[in-house]
Amino acid sequence: MSERRIAVDARPLCSPGTGIYRYTRELLARMCQHGGEWFLYSHQRYDTSGFDLPNVHHRVLGLPSLLRAGQLAHLFFSRWARRDRVEVFWGPRHQLPVALPPDIRAAVTIHDLVFRDSSETMRFPGREIEEFFTPRALARADTIAVVSQFTRQRLQHHFPQYAHKVAVVPGASMLADVAASEGAVSAGQGSYFLFVGTLEPRKNLPRLLRAFARYCNEIPQPLPLKIVGGTGWGSEDIPGLVGELKITQWVELLGKVDDRSLRSLYSEAHALLMPSLYEGFGLPVVEALSLGVPVITSRDSAMAEVAGSAGFYVEPESELEISDALLRMTTDRQLYDALRSRATVEIQRYDWDDSARAMSGLLMS
Repeated sequence: MSERRIAVDARPLCSPGTGIYRYTRELLARMCQHGGEWFLYSHQRYDTSGFDLPNVHHRVLGLPSLLRAGQLAHLFFSRWARRDRVEVFWGPRHQLPVALPPDIRAAVTIHDLVFRDSSETMRFPGREIEEFFTPRALARADTIAVVSQFTRQRLQHHFPQYAHKVAVVPGASMLADVAASEGAVSAGQGSYFLFVGTLEPRKNLPRLLRAFARYCNEIPQPLPLKIVGGTGWGSEDIPGLVGELKITQWVELLGKVDDRSLRSLYSEAHALLMPSLYEGFGLPVVEALSLGVPVITSRDSAMAEVAGSAGFYVEPESELEISDALLRMTTDRQLYDALRSRATVEIQRYDWDDSARAMSGLLMS
């Protein structure tokens, strides 16, 4: 990469545990190591480990979140970009500064079109923010990165005038390489089902729990379910629902966990459960496949694209289909082994180094 001056909207780094956080951090960490002068802009402080390089500069407002600092930051980002004499600006999450100087090349990453395709699964403020900023960012951007072919198709459906600017830069998994370096390996046919994701409506967790309760009633020794993820907006009383369904002995709510614990949970899982109503990519799917763990997931949106032949697909609104999938994944060893073997093939399509090179090319072109 040439020694260009690149500014980045680093606000996603303030939200550890989310897929967009992982996407931003993994790409940035690689691109910063290969030259260029980088300026990371944020409304609040974030973990700078991995970015302690002489060519990386941090600009942080430090405003309280109550002030809606995430959106006020747009005004400061444009001012900082002028002062830092940046040549390129990358918005890794649907937005670009509203007053970005016209001589600065701009790139934006679009992860999904939830605000158009499934707006009922979003909070009103978040939906309005997306409706305001995303179309403006698409118009301003010189290039648009999307995380999947599915998101490319949805973007072209809603905003066909920008189709010529779109390129796919997918996510990947950081789990396999780190697990190998630590001597950790997948445990084979694991001892529990695993759910990973923020507990919010489009993750479809209440329906999954009702399907899991049906599964527990149909098999003498059901595999337990471990649920990883922080509470998002609009989530039902998950502990209450677990109690109501009388599956407390089979369900463990772990909340947020660190990366080391997450690697261990994946590697010892029997299968990942991700029957989401909508995903632009589905990073947990790739993380599970990277450790040879099969996936039960939706045939809708991006999940089928990401899991490929290693996924067992269900209609996400059918508790019966989800329950039957759990039963088959528990009892059909031939099916299970076939999915495990396919996981090692499908994961070859996803690599953070490849994605970082692709993103660098878009920023520098």
